[in-house]
Amino acid sequence: MIEDISPEDKGAGTGRPGTFVRLNPKHALFIGADIGVGRISVVAIDFTGTVVKKHHFEVDDRDCSPEAVLTMLATFVKSVAGPLVAHYTVRGLCVTVPGVLDKSGTVLRAPFLGWRKVPILDQLTALLPDMPVIVAENDANAFAIAHGYRTGQIASDTDVFMFLDAGVGGAAVMFGQLMRGHDGYAGEFGHIILGDRGFVQLATPAGSLESFIGLDAILARNVHHGGGSSDIQTFIEQVKAVEPPAVATMNDWSFYMGRALALLSSIFNPSRIVLGGPVAALFDLCKADVLASIRKNLLEDHPVPTVMLSDLGLEGPALGGAFMLHREMFSVDEGLIFRKQEDDSQGTRIPRHNLSLIS
Repeated sequence: MIEDISPEDKGAGTGRPGTFVRLNPKHALFIGADIGVGRISVVAIDFTGTVVKKHHFEVDDRDCSPEAVLTMLATFVKSVAGPLVAHYTVRGLCVTVPGVLDKSGTVLRAPFLGWRKVPILDQLTALLPDMPVIVAENDANAFAIAHGYRTGQIASDTDVFMFLDAGVGGAAVMFGQLMRGHDGYAGEFGHIILGDRGFVQLATPAGSLESFIGLDAILARNVHHGGGSSDIQTFIEQVKAVEPPAVATMNDWSFYMGRALALLSSIFNPSRIVLGGPVAALFDLCKADVLASIRKNLLEDHPVPTVMLSDLGLEGPALGGAFMLHREMFSVDEGLIFRKQEDDSQGTRIPRHNLSLIS
């Protein structure tokens, strides 16, 4: 676990010479795997928290059963971890999903995957019998952990995170700890009702935030204005080219994005709101409009939080999953120290510790 760097301290001073030591990076390998829409991302980090390997696998998951997707994930995890096992000790896998999970590791609902009541931990345990630990987490929660853990930047009180992809996920963090809620389902910002109806009909409730600012909503609104794009990158290029349908769509998006962030500001009064995910790149193209919309939808004397983009890419949730396992290894067993009753509300199958965002 610890390596000697030098046999003794060469520096001057009194007392017994010391020995410089450091963590042995090969003592542990933590793997995070994120199931997105059309892709699976796998990240491996070592005992020091350094990324050893990462890979994004594009998958055609249309009409795929959950079992087929999980089989692909297990194959990808083996392909990433396989070449490393001769040099590292694999300590566990954390799988992140764009949906709501219960404490047993069952995905209760993941609308954009078409999943309901899928026991992913049980299935992955069967597919990866040699994996010592397998846990599961919501992708937005993992993204929040990755941002704080990677940057070391965390507010002294409250931060709000929003992950924008096919859906809209969220997380609130207070004093370095995730706010999970009574049943662990806190942060489902995408399901907040923003209006009577949105720009697209989704599996989520009519008028939900996702139906105003999510990927499908953007593409549908662009068609409504006379444009056409099949993915977010094409749409971004159309905005940069100042194509009228794309510009009109951006005006709509910035207004409702600002309204949503104002709503979250009123509820949480955060110091920062951090945006991540593929769709979050739109913020840089209309930052002034979003901030103006936030101001318009808040009371006059209500402070406007700092809104910023995370520099994490598609690997954000997978990286956060790996960091959760890394942090768990360094955590103090509060149940043992404080004789508290075990409570697994802090994470699926990570029962005893508070998962901090920074080590």
